[in-house]
This record gives sequence, structure tokens and C-alpha cells, in this order.
Amino acid sequence: MQIGPRTNESENSVHHHWTREINGIRFHFVHVKVSRLKQPYMGVTRMDTGALVRCSCPRPDCPFTG
Repeated sequence: MQIGPRTNESENSVHHHWTREINGIRFHFVHVKVSRLKQPYMGVTRMDTGALVRCSCPRPDCPFTG
């Protein structure tokens, strides 16, 4: 697996996000530090399809958890 460096990285008190290429596919990572549920979570989106591929949202009904 080839993992590129973080690019387009920015951070504030609520969000930290960046882009990273993995095996030639660009992914957008978002770390939500302060969510409405008061728990942090991560989300990863494929930039070519816009599909959410991984999410650690604390909501039990989140369809993307895992």
C-alpha cells in the first residue's frame, strides 16, 4: 500500500481535515473534534466517487460506522 503525505491540511478548534493519496486514489479525511453529540469522530471520503468509506460517528444508527 502506498500512502502519500497529507496535503491541504487545515485545523481549527472543531475540525481537522486533510487530503491523502492511497494507492493512487485521493481520500479526504475529516476529524471532528467537537460534534453535536459531544464525542469526536473521523470520516473518510473517496474524492473520485464522493463515497464515504469509513466513519466512526458515535451515533448507533450511523450507516457508515465501521
